[in-house]
Amino acid sequence: MFRIGTFNVRDLFDDTPPHVIGQLDRDGFSQWAQRRARALYHRKLEHIASVVARMDADIVAFQEIEGAHVLDALRAQLGPNCDFLPGVAGRADSRGIACGLLSRFPITSVETHGAGELSFPAFAEGDPRPFAGRLESRRGVLEVTVALPDGTSLTLLVVHLKSSRPIARVDSAGNAVDEDGHYAAAEGAVRTVVVRLAEALQLRSRVEARLLRDGRAQLAVLGDFNDGPESLTVRSVTGELAEPPRGRNADLDAATSLDLGVLHQCGRAVPPGARHTIMHRGQGQQIDHILVSRTLWKRFRSARVLNEELREGTNDSREEVESDHAPMVASFA
Repeated sequence: MFRIGTFNVRDLFDDTPPHVIGQLDRDGFSQWAQRRARALYHRKLEHIASVVARMDADIVAFQEIEGAHVLDALRAQLGPNCDFLPGVAGRADSRGIACGLLSRFPITSVETHGAGELSFPAFAEGDPRPFAGRLESRRGVLEVTVALPDGTSLTLLVVHLKSSRPIARVDSAGNAVDEDGHYAAAEGAVRTVVVRLAEALQLRSRVEARLLRDGRAQLAVLGDFNDGPESLTVRSVTGELAEPPRGRNADLDAATSLDLGVLHQCGRAVPPGARHTIMHRGQGQQIDHILVSRTLWKRFRSARVLNEELREGTNDSREEVESDHAPMVASFA
């Protein structure tokens, strides 16, 4: 039996500028600010360590970490009996946050894919590329392969897709245009959806590339998708949108290939009332997911979300050490 989990820890920065918890006085960064940053950092490490201990997972994917060094600080916080190996991390965005991973099993490879310009589908062959130069993946995908105790390998794609925060229109110099009103808000939301769907398509291309090499690979895609389980974002990644061939003359090889390419949502095994990983306007939502390939799904046993103490985050709670996400854990035989 082994367990994998995902946890958006929310702004796990160390106590050194330019990024610190609470985004304290960056200019002067006085002795008082240094002491406060240090205290917040250690309090946050203590809190995350307590949550990770409750998860009891052999592999934990993280979102919103500053880098591998904070994961190694977390290992130290977990105590002398901690058996996680040194952490790995992907590319950080302009806010200073990245995806990362801790594993008790040996890590055999680490890659970061797709940070940079994104493509978007055209309507007709020969059309100019939509949104050329305008869509960008700030963090990309962290790909980590580990060696399981049974001698097989497991590949994990750790993701953090675009948040629901609206994207403002920019002028010719690249500065955000100050716009108010319902239409401007709708435009900003549509831009956000376009970026997140472009990220989802890029992620699906990584999944298909991996499964084309080996349709029976053990693959997990996990992290913060910033969208729900029935959303177009998540279903684009899982492969649930493709219609299988039907009828007496259906191509069985094509049907089998489609079936091998589907990722299964571990969260669906959690009772509906207990699946939420965030609270938004008083309502629970599941935006963190663990998606697994058919071969890994055959080993799936159970899933749980540790949301008993989850509370809604606010804009004025930047110095709170608790995350506004609940972790999810899936167990496999």
